[in-house]
Amino acid sequence: MTETPMDGNPPRNGQDTRDWFAPPPEQPTDIASDITYSGALPPRPMPTAPPSIPIPGKLAPPTDQLVWPPPEPEGEDRSTQPFPALRTNRQPPPRVLSPTTPPPAAPPLAAPPDPTAGMPPAAPTYGVPAEPPGVDLATDASASPARRRTGLLIGGTVLSVGLAVAAPSFFGYQAYKYGRPDYTVHVVPPGQSGTVQHVSWQVTVEKTKDPSGKPERSDRQWMKIVATRTALDAEGAIRHGAPSEVKLTDRAGRTWQVETLNNETPPDVKENKVGTPYRMEMLGVVPPSVADQVEVTLRPSTYRDVPGQSAKDFVKDAFSATEKDDQVLRFRR
Repeated sequence: MTETPMDGNPPRNGQDTRDWFAPPPEQPTDIASDITYSGALPPRPMPTAPPSIPIPGKLAPPTDQLVWPPPEPEGEDRSTQPFPALRTNRQPPPRVLSPTTPPPAAPPLAAPPDPTAGMPPAAPTYGVPAEPPGVDLATDASASPARRRTGLLIGGTVLSVGLAVAAPSFFGYQAYKYGRPDYTVHVVPPGQSGTVQHVSWQVTVEKTKDPSGKPERSDRQWMKIVATRTALDAEGAIRHGAPSEVKLTDRAGRTWQVETLNNETPPDVKENKVGTPYRMEMLGVVPPSVADQVEVTLRPSTYRDVPGQSAKDFVKDAFSATEKDDQVLRFRR
């Protein structure tokens, strides 16, 4: 039994100094199957070419011949590049004629016969204008359709341009007129009330101080407007919407906007009572020079709050209504 390298002793230095995994010396060594062989490998034999096989007979050269397209003739220039033109002032040589052989003269042309020769003159035709000289009927007849076609094209182009410009302007004007119709102004004498859409309106206007408490300025004057609304019947009670527009206007036609401070009109139609006045207070600013002459213009709303009306019926009435929002009350001072 041989010693193992795991016993802690160093390897022996003797004749048997082989590796622990190497086979004993008496065992034949096969390099091809021994995985533990670590020596030099024997030289590999050089590969040799296989012996050539003789082919009987003699190989003939290929005899393929081009059939299509036919071959170009030899010596012919097949270049597709054109030769550039040479700029020169040389004139071609005049044609040399033999002095002994003059060129043949052309026979004179005979004049065509006059078809009107020998015919009596045509009698004048009264009522038919004579044909103007220099007018070719064939040329004029062939040019007339072209002129008519050109005229039609020009007329169609002008008409198309006119429609393209006029149509948007027309529809825009109609929309403008629908949004801003011609107002019907009802002038109300001072201290009296005006009636529109089953509702009675009364307006007063007076000077007031700056609501913010700031010192008064010389270039502006605050105005207080009080509008009183009173429903005259059940139809007036359902028309409890705020006015569409309230402005201050002077004699020159200038206008100033106003802002609403409070509105005592109940938002529910059931709380609006017929014959009960409801106040609305508004403020505006005008130049001091027109503070004593400005007047109030009020445009009532066409909104109708019908009790128990469905949304479908509301939309249907809104699109089918013929009433316009064009009634204006102007309260004199």
